[in-house]
Amino acid sequence: MKKNLLPSVLLAGLLTPALYAQSIAPPANTPLTIEGDLNLPAGKSIQANGSSFLTLPQAGGTNVLMGYSAGAAAQTAAQNTLVGHRAGVSATASANTMIGFQAGASTTSGGFNTFIGVQAGLNNTTGSSNLMLGTNAGSSNTTGTANFFVGDNAGGQNTSGGYNVYLGTNSGNGTGVNGSNNVAIGFEAGRGNSAGSTNTYLGFRADAGASGLTNASAFGANARVTASNSLVLGDNANVGIGTTAPANKLQIVGGLANTAGLRLPLTSASTPSSNATKFLTVNANGDVILANFANGARQVADAETIDLLWTRNGQYLQSKGGEAIIIGSGIRKTPADYKLFVEGGILTEKVKVAIKNANDWSDKVFAPTYNLRPLSEVGKFIKEHHHLPGVPSADEVVKEGVDVGRMDAKLLEKIEELTLYMLQMKEQHTQEIKQLKRELAAVKKKAKISRR
Repeated sequence: MKKNLLPSVLLAGLLTPALYAQSIAPPANTPLTIEGDLNLPAGKSIQANGSSFLTLPQAGGTNVLMGYSAGAAAQTAAQNTLVGHRAGVSATASANTMIGFQAGASTTSGGFNTFIGVQAGLNNTTGSSNLMLGTNAGSSNTTGTANFFVGDNAGGQNTSGGYNVYLGTNSGNGTGVNGSNNVAIGFEAGRGNSAGSTNTYLGFRADAGASGLTNASAFGANARVTASNSLVLGDNANVGIGTTAPANKLQIVGGLANTAGLRLPLTSASTPSSNATKFLTVNANGDVILANFANGARQVADAETIDLLWTRNGQYLQSKGGEAIIIGSGIRKTPADYKLFVEGGILTEKVKVAIKNANDWSDKVFAPTYNLRPLSEVGKFIKEHHHLPGVPSADEVVKEGVDVGRMDAKLLEKIEELTLYMLQMKEQHTQEIKQLKRELAAVKKKAKISRR
């Protein structure tokens, strides 16, 4: 000791073997300087106001305890490094590293933890193998195990969730965020992951938009995922593969000429389920699906089951469900019993109308039992209705349209009736001429007799 630091009486007492000093009081405003080693017995401590400040390990011990009440209960444990005011004050387990004000202060039997920062792992009791670095990092954790929290308040409200990785200030720090196997990297990433497990959030405030998610991922600044088993890229961002400036939600630029840069190995032409009759299309929901041509006719799959809308029957293409066909946009559906609508008309070189049976044609007019109306009755009908009997009026045609087959049969019926009228008139004229001839012959005969 420097002689000028201690009164001579006190110095003499320290040097006298029979005397043991209880205190050293250097002169006011004069520091105490010790040149050489300060040797304390094993297990003893340097104290301040009666509380341990630096506790030396027990004989053969491996603990390092430094700070007011740091590791106060750790004398029977081993391999602990507890530094800071009340750092690991209750720890009885081994292999903990707790550095900072009240770092791991509540830990009892939890071991193999690393808590660095003010109140890092503050309430941990039995949780083990955790690494929490940052002010209040994992401060609410009690029993959670194998967590990795780095950043101020990272995982701050997790209590029992384990195997989580939260990296970034306030990452994984939100109400109800207490699941397991989650990864959140970025400032405030994963704060909304309430009751969620096995989720991944990467980017500035990348987060969950719903609670209780499982196997959900959100990548990119402000990315949000709201459904389990889903992956969201960015906040309304375009995704590019092979390009640095995607112009749509997904743009793929292939590296080979005349290719789209997309390969689906299970749907290649060499696989049994995919051959020249197969093609990719979309269903009613816009999902890309594999469809095919059944014997040359189109097959389409809907969202849930493969439904053949068209099938080939011999040489003919048929709608399996008997659906009507509409070409154009002028009509939403066809009238009952009609199967084709073409907006704007049809141009063709030949039209053939099928007639189901002979009754639908007009030859019945020539049957002996056919009731041919007298012309006087026909004239009366025309005068009253302004159209031929049995022929639709103009208003009916506008409203109902024209059935070409039936109209042709009806027109032929009128032609045949007209033929019958002409034959009747011919027969009537023939009889009248014969009558006139007979009357003329009688007049001539009478005139000849009178001349005699």
